[in-house]
Amino acid sequence: MVSMSTLETWVPATSVGRLVKEGKITSIDEVFANNLVIKEPEIVDVLLPNLRHEVIDVNIVQKQTDTA
Repeated sequence: MVSMSTLETWVPATSVGRLVKEGKITSIDEVFANNLVIKEPEIVDVLLPNLRHEVIDVNIVQKQTDTA
């Protein structure tokens, strides 16, 4: 989780980031409805402040090829 001071000092690098920081986009639904691309993690931190993530399992997968 990102602290509020980090978000306050965040300088957006994309137009979507600037719109979120200015308060013109206030929900993740607006981002999806307008087919906007999220390229900065701070956008998600602002729009979904209580979002948690957890790694459940990581497996190594070996590609199998048919040699016939």
